[in-house]
Amino acid sequence: MLDAPEIFLLIDLNTLFACKPYEWLEFSPMGRCFVPEAVHQELEAWAGHRSDTAESKIAREYCRLMLEGDWYLARSPIPADTQRPFTRRARLAIDVRNSAESLAQSSPRQLVVAVSNDRALLQQLHALRLDNLTGVPVSTFLTWSRTKRQPPVVIQHVRSMQSHSLQVLSAGNHRHLRPFLTSNYPKFSSQPVYHSTWRDRVLPLLPLILILSGLTLGWCFAQPFIQQLPSTSEQNQ
Repeated sequence: MLDAPEIFLLIDLNTLFACKPYEWLEFSPMGRCFVPEAVHQELEAWAGHRSDTAESKIAREYCRLMLEGDWYLARSPIPADTQRPFTRRARLAIDVRNSAESLAQSSPRQLVVAVSNDRALLQQLHALRLDNLTGVPVSTFLTWSRTKRQPPVVIQHVRSMQSHSLQVLSAGNHRHLRPFLTSNYPKFSSQPVYHSTWRDRVLPLLPLILILSGLTLGWCFAQPFIQQLPSTSEQNQ
């Protein structure tokens, strides 16, 4: 059984406004939390205001969380089209969509789940038909965080990713086995292979060894007599 993929949560701006700051702390157990860079810049701008509006308070709580927590920024490599007359909300939605797609493409082994109340954004993400990208509304995500039970759409994507990983793993095993069973398999020779022993190598040399041994022994016995020959001849004279 393959392990379930790690979940990356992409938090939209309306998710932070729909939830209480203490509920943000319950996001991390569900997965690694990311905030689109455009959303981060929007909140930083609101946090700099000295007003006591609800947006400014939420923005200041968010900045405190980013300093103390373990959330990450999701950057979008696609620049926003500033030439077309988009509203700020529409341009923000485009940036969130681009960030979600970029995060999914750069993390193929992780499941990216965008959390947003923007139905058009969620439909656009589903239309991309990426196995590791989906989206859920905030109410579904809050139920998930409270019950610890993944929504059906998340379960479906997890199983799809596991099935795809299993197919890739199986195909990889076949690719590794196929060369071994054909070209890399050792071929046997039709001639019998004979392994010689030490006796086979020594026996042909045995006569030569015996002759050399006899000469050596004869030389050892004859050497004392040869040394006595000069002294014997002198005594005879």
